[in-house]
Amino acid sequence: MIAAKLYKLAVLIRMLNLSYIHDPKVCSPTIKIGKHGRRNNPAPVIRVYVDETKNTRNEYLLTSPKAEKWKSLLEEQVRRSDIENHLEFRSELEKIDSPCKMPVISKETSYSRKVFDTLIERNDPDIKKEHVFDGHRFRSKSEMLIAQLLKSLGLEYKYDVVVSFDNEVFYIDFAIYCHETGRFFFMEHFGDMGSERYRLRTFHKITVYTEHGLVEGSDILYTYENNENDFDLNVYECKLLSIIAAHAQYHTK
Repeated sequence: MIAAKLYKLAVLIRMLNLSYIHDPKVCSPTIKIGKHGRRNNPAPVIRVYVDETKNTRNEYLLTSPKAEKWKSLLEEQVRRSDIENHLEFRSELEKIDSPCKMPVISKETSYSRKVFDTLIERNDPDIKKEHVFDGHRFRSKSEMLIAQLLKSLGLEYKYDVVVSFDNEVFYIDFAIYCHETGRFFFMEHFGDMGSERYRLRTFHKITVYTEHGLVEGSDILYTYENNENDFDLNVYECKLLSIIAAHAQYHTK
């Protein structure tokens, strides 16, 4: 239960941060640091905006006694801005109020549309905005190309989904839903197999997934990449079509 409690604590901290950055006592009035005076000898000033839309403001020298009472509020606004810049959540994350809503994967899991709709994307704010596609930010170019492939095949997907196996939380790269078969499956792309530490983490993931009933080629698809091998989308396309064909054959029996 430790993972669930930590998750609940993280949600609580997020809610407290959101209430803090929206506190009107911190948000208003807007305070900024500027310079005033001649070009060769400007003096630092603190500007208090009474009406920012009309640029109505009061200026005080930063070293003056009148500026002192505004400095602490300025520090609070800077802190609020820093927190706000790191809080990037989607609307579905706002609805999370309990770790019990996190999907738990087991051997009895049904890979239906209903279960797919309960899957939540992590939306990690630490992912850089370097590889962006279809409203998602991807950790690597390879994952972005996989997403583009899924889109071109008409497959619905969720990226970096949060799932729980017993009390351990994992973030699986893709959950892919096929409308023709009415079934979804997971996909993990292991993109740094040249690293020994990464390989050990990969083997741990596969072991946990297997112990909880995920069958490779049916419930989950594994793809690999390292520094020596080229990234070949054609290979991944064949693997995707194979798993979908297997699902289609199963449902027609």
